[in-house]
Amino acid sequence: MDDIPFSKIIKKKYSGDGDGEFEFHKIEFDNRMVLNISIDGAMNFTFDIPLSKRIGQPIIRADLATDPGVEPVLLMGDLKNVKMQVVATQIGKMVLYNSGKPKNIILTIGSRWFGDGNQNTPEDFSKLMFVLDNVKSLVS
Repeated sequence: MDDIPFSKIIKKKYSGDGDGEFEFHKIEFDNRMVLNISIDGAMNFTFDIPLSKRIGQPIIRADLATDPGVEPVLLMGDLKNVKMQVVATQIGKMVLYNSGKPKNIILTIGSRWFGDGNQNTPEDFSKLMFVLDNVKSLVS
């Protein structure tokens, strides 16, 4: 599928513990951004990440460290999966800081690749950074 002005797709393969084929897809509207992150073709969590309250305010990196400001609302998925809540929050902060015009985000993402939502593994941070790096490329 060719990219059109309001749409962008990045396809990547994660090489590490828990290999996976990723498709990062952004569709941008005037007041909303839709981010689909499919992992091996699967997406089973959907979040609404409201950022519009920040529109018109200067975005300062120090604000992001102290002001949570990004509170994803789970629309579909397992409410007990804390790991996906953290991933959605970090994606929201990444978009808020790197996008020229913050917009509300609808995020759809697969969770199986991240493992059990209530257990930490040594690979979790590198997986999160892989996702954030690609989201940054997508929205910049």
